[in-house]
Amino acid sequence: MEPFSLEKAENGVWYFSIPAFERYGGLKTFFTTRIGGVSTEEFTSLNFGGYTRDLPQNVAENRKRVMEAVGIHDYTEGFVRQVHGDRVCCIQSKDILEEKTLTINNADGITTNLENMLLVTLHADCLALYFFDPVKGVIALSHAGWRGTSKYIGPKTVDKMQAEFGSDPQDILAAIGPGISLCCFEVGPEVYEEFRSHFPQTDRCAYRKDNGKYMMDLKKINQIQLEEAGVSEVLVSGYCTMCEDKLLFSHRRDQGRTGRMGAGMILTGGRPKGA
Repeated sequence: MEPFSLEKAENGVWYFSIPAFERYGGLKTFFTTRIGGVSTEEFTSLNFGGYTRDLPQNVAENRKRVMEAVGIHDYTEGFVRQVHGDRVCCIQSKDILEEKTLTINNADGITTNLENMLLVTLHADCLALYFFDPVKGVIALSHAGWRGTSKYIGPKTVDKMQAEFGSDPQDILAAIGPGISLCCFEVGPEVYEEFRSHFPQTDRCAYRKDNGKYMMDLKKINQIQLEEAGVSEVLVSGYCTMCEDKLLFSHRRDQGRTGRMGAGMILTGGRPKGA
């Protein structure tokens, strides 16, 4: 069963939510699509990413529409400027909530226990990893391409939640969002060997083609890594960004001329109920 629920808001924005997280109360989740915005050409229409050739005013309007659709109002945005690495940062100071936007350079993951702190990452094939500890009231969000996955950014996000907030991995719920899937993710032998050198279960998640290249399942790799890190429940979306050309942007499919989806999580007020 698909764990990400596709929603259509009254303002025309289509986005995904994670019902298994939101049933606890006290938080909202989203993963945007490409439907319901004002951008044109390759960015049609709900481009969430400002680091593209899209007009800044279009991106601003798209983001405004997403927040309206999801029902997120007063917030500070915590945004990581992604580098395909494994650094996970932490936001704890309430003084930050006085700012509208907090941009953290050279990071691909972010965690917080602050209410009204919206965590955001950008995607166009790479995976969004969502984390929620309903016992401690902690959330985290990470960006996992093949490089970040090979560096175990998922387990390192769990480690950060444990170190900063005392989260027990068994209390953490994780979800892997829409992204490029096994059906479409072809890699060269050098990427396959990179994984094989330090991920013993690589052959469970990849197979060799007649052309000498490999098809690789990044979602399954991240799922296994998180399960080995002690996470009790890992939900995995079946949506493939490269296959869903009408619904989702794909950097690989569109040869780099494309928009970005936004992944987001926020604690909205009132401590989430324990698991």
